[in-house]
Amino acid sequence: MTADRLLRTSEAAEVLNVPEATLRWWRHVNRGPRSFAVGRAVMYRRSDLLAWLQHQQDETSRGDALPAGPTPVQRT
Repeated sequence: MTADRLLRTSEAAEVLNVPEATLRWWRHVNRGPRSFAVGRAVMYRRSDLLAWLQHQQDETSRGDALPAGPTPVQRT
């Protein structure tokens, strides 16, 4: 089993494309991806970031994917 990569706040912010301050705020209000402390450092598991992103996509996606190929024409 391979170890999951641990990321510091700056690295996690880069993965999520959000400012570090946003991650700190989410941690303060108990939102956002799971994090934990190692001594004084706040760490994130890469897999937790990706799972959180997937959850955000699942919960907030709008619209529907278009079917491949031509759109069928309805006749009346």
